[in-house]
Order: sequence, then structure tokens, then C-alpha cells
Amino acid sequence: MSQFCPRCAEPAATADQFCEGCGAALRVNRSGTVAAAAAGTQRPCHGCGQPFATQGRLDGEYCPCCGLHRRDGTDHIEIDLGALAGVSDRGHVHVRNEDAMALGQRVAGKPATLAAVVCDGVSTVHTPELASRAAAEIALDILLEADNAPEHTAEDRAHAAVAAADRTVARLPAPGRRGAPCCTLVSALVNWPEPGRPEITVAWVGDSRAYWLAGTEAEPARLLTRDHSWAAEMVTAGVLDTATAMADARAHAITQWVGAGSAGEPGVLTLRPAGSGALMLCSDGLWNYLPGSAELAAVALPMIEHGTGALKAAAALTAVALERGGRDNITVVVIPITVRSPS
Repeated sequence: MSQFCPRCAEPAATADQFCEGCGAALRVNRSGTVAAAAAGTQRPCHGCGQPFATQGRLDGEYCPCCGLHRRDGTDHIEIDLGALAGVSDRGHVHVRNEDAMALGQRVAGKPATLAAVVCDGVSTVHTPELASRAAAEIALDILLEADNAPEHTAEDRAHAAVAAADRTVARLPAPGRRGAPCCTLVSALVNWPEPGRPEITVAWVGDSRAYWLAGTEAEPARLLTRDHSWAAEMVTAGVLDTATAMADARAHAITQWVGAGSAGEPGVLTLRPAGSGALMLCSDGLWNYLPGSAELAAVALPMIEHGTGALKAAAALTAVALERGGRDNITVVVIPITVRSPS
């Protein structure tokens, strides 16, 4: 026994691919909001310093000693897995961080398969942060499953990940008069069918976005996803222009979501970039302040090109959103992509 399950800490043999205790893949390096929240529940109250008597938001949202709203370690999260990284921040206004991210890489085989998920809980419903965390975790599970069946494509897996997230969130409790938990979702799965030639599969529901960031004319920076939102539908239908639609109070009302009562298929696309760049996933807390792909690339790419890495790129983008207002939760994941010509 020379390894331990990253999820349940069950001991396992070096050759084991899956945990006998919980079934988790062992040849996967992963982290996310759920891991940060689990660590945060062990911390004392930031107001009075007393330990919390209960664990988890459903048991106690406020400190039993001083009544202060408890923090669960998710106000600001930075995750760096080397090949990909993410930052999630509560912002300046919200009481808690209702966004979630999950990042991972399957290290069996070379190059490693990379995957990431960003979710944004709908603030008007019950426990939106639990919806986003549950969706991000189960979607990453599906994306990183070891499955070599030739009939299962990356797009099949992307669809399966969204479906699993939808079922998981729909099962969350919804007591009281508030709506059932739901969230947005955007995911990415990066494979290398040929050495140096990456294939990127993106799936989304709602208005969390994926961008391709590149500075070359051959492969320009651009928005990859199309929002499932009132504003996007008005623009697509030709009823309003983008500026007018986005200025409307209904602009961010999503028309598709993950959770109970959801309808419609997720958007799914596959990108085979001709040149190097970076894939970026984000919640609307970022793109509200930096909607343009060229501006996003101008902030992120210099960090990556100068060797400071994906984490500093994600942190720089988050910092801009905070400086420009930070009125929403902000989550950013950056995956640098290198394309090499066949030798």
C-alpha cells in the first residue's frame, strides 16, 4: 500500500486505478471548491475565534457563539495544478461565494487528459452554492473517467457530464418558498489524439462562458459559447442589439440551467486550434467587466508567455474584475494550450 485515495483517504496499492472504498479514480490529480470548503469548516469563527459546533451550511450558517455569518474557506480560492489553474473570489458585495470550480488531470498516459468545470449558483434559489459545488464535482468525475471505448467520443462525455450534474442538482433538497437549487455550468475536456495536436471539447448551460485566447491572426481570440439568457435570445431573434439587450434588467435571466425543471440541450463544440494559446472558463462575474476576447487575451497571455503560468493569468483576470466593481462572485480557470507542428 503506497498511495491513498484523494477523496476518502482509503489506502490502495500502487497499481490500483480505482479506490475500493469510494470508487474514485486514483490516477487523477484534482481539486476544487468542495475541497476548499471541507478545509474551511475546520477553521474557527473569524469573528470570535470559537470553533463551530456544526459542520456544513445546512446545519449552521451562522456562528453559534457570536452570530456572525460563517465563512467556509471559499471567499477566495486559488488552485494550481500546473497544467491548469483557477481562481474563485466572493467579490465585494455577495455574502458568500456561490460559484464553484473543479479542476483535474488524468495522469495515466501521456500527455495527461485535462478537464475543468465552472458553475455559478442562481442567487434567487435555495442553497445556490450547494448546487454549483455538486454540479462541478460530478461533472469533473464524468469528464475524467477512464473510458477507452472507441464509440464514446469527447462530446459524448461532455453531454454525459452535464446530464449527471443535472440529475445530482435536481436531487438536492429545496425546503421553504425559495426555488429549487440550480446553477449554470461550463466545462472543458482537453485531449491529445496526436502528439502536439490538442482537441478541446466545451459544453455549457446558462451564461458561464468559454473563451479561446490567442494573439495570432491565424487563430484569433474569440468567445466559444453562446449564452442561454434573455439578452442572448433577444439579440439572436433580432429584437434588440447587444448594447440595448445587456442594459435591460432581464439581461442575465438564464433560459437554461442545471437542476430541477431544466429544459433544452447543452451547447457542445469541439475546437482543434491551429496555434498555441489558452482556454479560459469563467462565470459572469468576470465577463461582466471584461466581455471582449481581445481584452481578456491582453491580460492573460503575457502572464503565460512570460512563464509565470496559468495561476497568475487567472489571478490577473480576477483582479481586473475586482478593480472594476466586483459586484458578483468571480471564477476563472485558465488552461494554457501548446500546439506543435508535426516533425
